[in-house]
Amino acid sequence: MVHLVRTMLVEDEPEVCEGFRTAFRRYQALSLVYVTDSELQALDYMETHEVDVLILDIELREGDGMSLLYEIEARGLEKPFIIVVTNTQSRVTLSFMRTHGADYIYQKANRSYSPKRVLSVIEKIYPYQLVEDAKRCMHTVSSFEEKKENEITKKYIEDELEKMGFRRKNVGFSYTSEAIFLLAGNKENCLRVSSQIYPLIAETHHTTKDAVERGIRNAIESVFTGAPAEELYRYYPFPYDEERGRPTNAEFLKNMAERLRI
Repeated sequence: MVHLVRTMLVEDEPEVCEGFRTAFRRYQALSLVYVTDSELQALDYMETHEVDVLILDIELREGDGMSLLYEIEARGLEKPFIIVVTNTQSRVTLSFMRTHGADYIYQKANRSYSPKRVLSVIEKIYPYQLVEDAKRCMHTVSSFEEKKENEITKKYIEDELEKMGFRRKNVGFSYTSEAIFLLAGNKENCLRVSSQIYPLIAETHHTTKDAVERGIRNAIESVFTGAPAEELYRYYPFPYDEERGRPTNAEFLKNMAERLRI
């Protein structure tokens, strides 16, 4: 079943309205669902009906097109594809219309202007508008899913560190978990711990690069000096300098990022 493009005409010149009614008969995919010369009537209709396209004149019998666009935003109504038809030449007015949602402006003073040409524009552009809306929607869904995935990954890293003996109350715990998260998400392995990871974390926590390095080092030392070697091996099965008694910050962070990368 073909979806008819539900179009509302908000226009105060009777002859123009009649011209649009005649032109609509030539476009099988476009349906003229409502005609009014009132801002309030247009808003009331949009409150209870779905409108795909709005053909809007700026000067109306009641209210005006600028206020109508503003109210669509203010009331949180679903925005249709909006094509403005107008006699005005005011740059300020036209700029306002574009800023508040007008997708296309057709000057009535244009020699090629006619209701048929306006509908032709809608027929050509509206399908692309649907595609762009779908892309924006998919981006929103993708961003939400990515955020949820990041939250799950962060919790997984924190839980593994806690099992290993890291304590959440220590500031080094959050520095360490964030560093591992950043490295685990960097599939190309191009991030450098000292020159890139530390400054990123420091900026987030409003502290210094040295404070981040020190916090991570103290947290690692606390774990490796307080837990049996066999217990540590379950969570950190990598070689390290036994004389030092712990891996370096970079060794620990990179190895844990590789192990916990999901």
